[in-house]
Amino acid sequence: IFCFFRVHTGIAILWRFTPEAMYVPQPQPFRRRTYALSRAIALLLGVALCYFAWNSFSSGHHDIVKSSFTTRLPSVRRCPTGYRSQRIGGRTVCRSAVEEKSDTFIDYVGRNKDLIDQFVNKGTGASPCPPTMWNSKDMNIAELRKNPPADLDIEFPLYVKPGDLGLQKDASAEDFAAKKDEMRELLLKHGSLVFRGFDFTKEMEGYRKTYEALGFSSCEDPLEGTFLRKNADKEIKFTFNQNPTHYVGMHTECTHTLGPVSGAFWCGNPASVGGEFTVLDGRKMFYDLNEDVVQRFYDNDVRIKVVGLPAGPLANVVPRDMLAGAFEKVAKVMPGPTADLMTKYELDFHVLDDYEGVPRFGGLEPKQSPLNRHPVTGEPLWFCNIHNHARYLTDRRPNSLVEIARADVYFGDLSGIPPKDVQHIDDITRKNLHKIAMEPGDIVFVDNYRVLHGRENFTDFEGNARKHCVTWFQN
Repeated sequence: IFCFFRVHTGIAILWRFTPEAMYVPQPQPFRRRTYALSRAIALLLGVALCYFAWNSFSSGHHDIVKSSFTTRLPSVRRCPTGYRSQRIGGRTVCRSAVEEKSDTFIDYVGRNKDLIDQFVNKGTGASPCPPTMWNSKDMNIAELRKNPPADLDIEFPLYVKPGDLGLQKDASAEDFAAKKDEMRELLLKHGSLVFRGFDFTKEMEGYRKTYEALGFSSCEDPLEGTFLRKNADKEIKFTFNQNPTHYVGMHTECTHTLGPVSGAFWCGNPASVGGEFTVLDGRKMFYDLNEDVVQRFYDNDVRIKVVGLPAGPLANVVPRDMLAGAFEKVAKVMPGPTADLMTKYELDFHVLDDYEGVPRFGGLEPKQSPLNRHPVTGEPLWFCNIHNHARYLTDRRPNSLVEIARADVYFGDLSGIPPKDVQHIDDITRKNLHKIAMEPGDIVFVDNYRVLHGRENFTDFEGNARKHCVTWFQN
């Protein structure tokens, strides 16, 4: 009965919320036909499931079925201050007590209709996003860490004000152009520059003229086709503003296949409270992380899950390869950009347990190295987005993403990553990240190979909305 109603509800939601039917009120006959069809399909699936479960049970596999439906008495677990106990997957775990605001899928769709309307926003940027430049083979980690660079603790990020360049507050884009080579050299040296105190950058057009004067050429957003960022115009994207209660962990804007070389973030208006932009030097992380952890990650590689859903009790009854194959076939024919994104990011699907043993569907990128060499300097870099994507961490900090958008990270062989390793990465990340309380007109340039970036959660008061934008570059 549980499976029947669960499947029935899922089919009804999927059927009713296609792009054609999502926002247009449907006549009553359409609703009756939809409901009847979804019930019929669910009934057939429910009967098939029960038949398969009974055969498995009577064939000597009763332990599998029994384990998925047997209720155990919850154990009493005391959690430290600031955490609450929660029963998940048959175990009691400690979760952050920070109040979280989670949207249902329907709430999320309704609140972000303007973003979903831009499912297919092709052609943003002056050119396609370049492929990620991988150069991670044959890295002798122990030898590389013996000789850290002399400027490992260089000022990061480097704040650049008018006086530092011999310019006035009312300097123009043409004045910047004369400093182009100097600015590009500073970006390569420091990894990130914060332009502050210039009058003409307080308008979006001044922001655009600044990066053009410095010789940066825009490219397509590597996340084009998703609904994470809304277009400000053909080159400029609004940053991730629609989920203020969500903490964005440290990551580069590189997928396994696509990777801009650099980017520029602009502040039109800061959040009322919080919302600081955060940057992390991947070069310094390579030397500060525990050597055993770095070696273990490098030896195993990683796979990043970028989309997923709970698999439920079916994962303990139906073979997981069969479930994953069915999920992948459905994803390929779903309306919207799903099929294009599967090709774009080379995703394949699996049913995997998360760190708490809960089985989940997942679309994963190909195996990739957590390390890379800088395409210009050749220096070793920590080049892994685990701090943003690891479910172990997102469960322990403010998070308001809907379930389908919850990411995770596994080792290259699809085995789980030990929570103690993930916690260590979080500790060293927080020790080294820098918070930038951006002011109107600020521009933060980042080297996208060396620098990981993120954002603190924030609150906007009525009449004061956070307005931040980003442009990605192919050079």
